[in-house]
Amino acid sequence: MQGLIGLADLFDLDRLDDDTWVGPTDGVRLPQLFGGQLVAQSVVAAGRSVDDKDVHSVHTTFLRAGTSGTPVTLRVERLRDGRQISIREVNAWQGDRLLCRSVVSCAVPVEGLAHSRPAPTTPPPDACPDIREVAAADGGLGEFWDDFASIEVRLAPDVPGPVAHSASPANGVWMRSVHPLPDDPVLHRATLAYASDLMLMSTAVTPHGHVSGHERSLASTWNAVSLDHAVWFRGTPRADGWMLFEHTTPMAQSGRALIEAAVFDEHGTALGHVVQEALVKPL
Repeated sequence: MQGLIGLADLFDLDRLDDDTWVGPTDGVRLPQLFGGQLVAQSVVAAGRSVDDKDVHSVHTTFLRAGTSGTPVTLRVERLRDGRQISIREVNAWQGDRLLCRSVVSCAVPVEGLAHSRPAPTTPPPDACPDIREVAAADGGLGEFWDDFASIEVRLAPDVPGPVAHSASPANGVWMRSVHPLPDDPVLHRATLAYASDLMLMSTAVTPHGHVSGHERSLASTWNAVSLDHAVWFRGTPRADGWMLFEHTTPMAQSGRALIEAAVFDEHGTALGHVVQEALVKPL
């Protein structure tokens, strides 16, 4: 894999003024800019605009396709600064093209109501095959995936049987940053957000016979684009350690699929929740 740019470099934004940042693109050779990059850089821009609060959610609406290789300008609007909550709107631009709009909420860490659902029973990452091993039966991952060198991906074996909240069995996906990250909570949340956009399209079509990890077949059979993407963070993840994303797809209609992921660390502690709507059509 090529490793065109590491995540620490991708999230090292240049500050033009108090509320304007410029970031590089990750070099992934998709037909459009990878949405996970835009969500993650929006998290960083918003997180850098507050001093005493942690990013606890991001809601992104994708508006136009971006181009790899062209820097992204992120403009932050300060919607609210309260004692407990600060809210930012981050608009990501390439030239005069508005690519996406994110609302990012930041909160002061306090003691209060806390609970989480239990982690799924999934083999540990060392017992799960690398995505390349799974993809070998499908002729390999293909050129697009060769550029996702910054994230290591391992796929848990399928667990047969119905899932009450999904149209197909849940997909367990272990992911982590390949390279160690600085001890900066904003960067670890951004990395979780970046990784959260991987493998969702694969899950969206598993009710229709697709095998998760056969990404070459996915690209040759389905046309899929993200419409919006939301992440809620619980605590501070360590994204250069293993994170388990339990992917499910509760519904689809008119070609629009909803995909969710509950996120846990290697010890079963909840790290967050992801929801995406995607437009998925057969080629």
